[in-house]
Amino acid sequence: MYLGSFDPVHKAHIDIPLKIKDDYKLDQIIYVPTGKSPIGRRYGASSADRVVMLKNATKGYDFLSVSEFEICSENISFSIDTIKFIKRKYDNSYVRLILGEDNFVDFTSWREYKSILSVVNIIVLSRDNIDSYGKIKELDNYVVEDINLFNEARSEKIHYSLKYKSNVSATLVRESILHNKSIEDYVIKENYEYIQKNGLYKRC
Repeated sequence: MYLGSFDPVHKAHIDIPLKIKDDYKLDQIIYVPTGKSPIGRRYGASSADRVVMLKNATKGYDFLSVSEFEICSENISFSIDTIKFIKRKYDNSYVRLILGEDNFVDFTSWREYKSILSVVNIIVLSRDNIDSYGKIKELDNYVVEDINLFNEARSEKIHYSLKYKSNVSATLVRESILHNKSIEDYVIKENYEYIQKNGLYKRC
C-alpha cells in the first residue's frame, strides 16, 4: 500500500513503484490518498479530484488500484487505522507500506508508529536526502540493507529503496502551475488535460 496526498499524482508516483515491484515481490500496489490530515494540512485539489487523477494514472495496470478508505471516512486519517483496515482485508498477506521520503522523515511522530511497524514492513522511496532520516535513533533496529531479509520478514523491517530516484515532486508540479510553467513532463497527458480543464492549483 502506498500512502500519500498525491496532490497531484505525478509520473514518478507510478513509474518507481512499477520498477521496484519485482524487487520487493509485490503482487499488487494499492494507492491510498490521504483524507482528513492529522496535522490539518489543506490540499490544492479536492479529494474527488485527487482520486480521479490517481485512477487515471493507474488504469491499464491490473495490479495497481486506488483505495478511497481515507477519502470516504469522516474521521481524521491516521495511518494506523488504514493499515489495520488493509490487514483485515488481506489477512494472510505480507503487507508493505510504501512511503515517499517526504512522508517518512516525520514517521516517528505518527500515531502508534511502533504499532505500524509491528504489522508491516516499510519501503522508503528515497531521493537524495537519506542523511536527513537515516540516523533516526528510534528506527535503527528496524533498518535492513539486505532486500532478501526484508522480503522474508512479515513486519518490523525498513528498507531504503535507492535504486530508482526522481526529483519530481507534487510540490514541483504545483509551483510550476503557479508560475505558468509547463507540467507536461511531470504528469500523464490525461491528468495534464484534467488539471487544465478544471483550473487546479492556480492558487497558493
